[in-house]
Amino acid sequence: MYRTSTQRLPLNLLLICGLFFILQCLSGCASILSASSGPEQIDEDPGTRTFGSYIEDESIETKTLANLYNADIGYKEGNISVVSYNGIVLVVGQLKSQQLLENATSIAKKVRAVRKVHNELTVAGPVSYMAGINDAWLTTKIKNHMLFTTDFPSGRVKVVTENGAVYLMGLLTQKETADAVAITRLIYGVQKIVKIVEYID
Repeated sequence: MYRTSTQRLPLNLLLICGLFFILQCLSGCASILSASSGPEQIDEDPGTRTFGSYIEDESIETKTLANLYNADIGYKEGNISVVSYNGIVLVVGQLKSQQLLENATSIAKKVRAVRKVHNELTVAGPVSYMAGINDAWLTTKIKNHMLFTTDFPSGRVKVVTENGAVYLMGLLTQKETADAVAITRLIYGVQKIVKIVEYID
C-alpha cells in the first residue's frame, strides 16, 4: 500500500507540473494578446463621405425632386436638376416664374437630412439640346483634368455644369478648392465657376 502510493507520487507531480506549465503558457499568451495593438489604425480622410452619406445624398435628391413635382405642375414643365453632397443641396435649371423659383428653396429645405440649399434656378426657357451636350462635355473635361492632376483629390469633388456655369461641390481644404477652381478655369467654354464647398481645414 505504501509502495503503491510512492509509485504514484511521481505521476501526480508530473500532472501538477504539467498543469502549472499549461496555465503559465496560457497566461503568457493572454499577456501577448493584451499587449498587442491589433490592426494598425489608419486615420480616415476627413474629406471622405461615409457609405451612409452616399445613400443619404441619393435619397435627398430623389425626395427633393419628387416633392417639387408634387408641389406644382410648373416644376414638371421646367428643367430641374437636384444634386446633394453631404447634405448640401444644389438646385439648378430653368423655370417659368419667379414664384416657382423662390418656392423651390423652402420645398427642398423640408426634406430630411438637408443641411443647406443653394438655389441656382433661373427664370428662362429650357436650355437647348446642344447646350446640354456642351454641359456634359465640360463636366467630363473638368473631371478628367482633375483626375490626372497630381495630388489632387478628384474623388472628393462633384462637378455640376448647367448652361456653361460650373458648380464645384465637395469636402475640401482651402488649397484644394483653389486648385479645383484653377483646373476648371483651364477648360475652354466655362462661363462661370461657383464654389459650393465645405472646408475641412
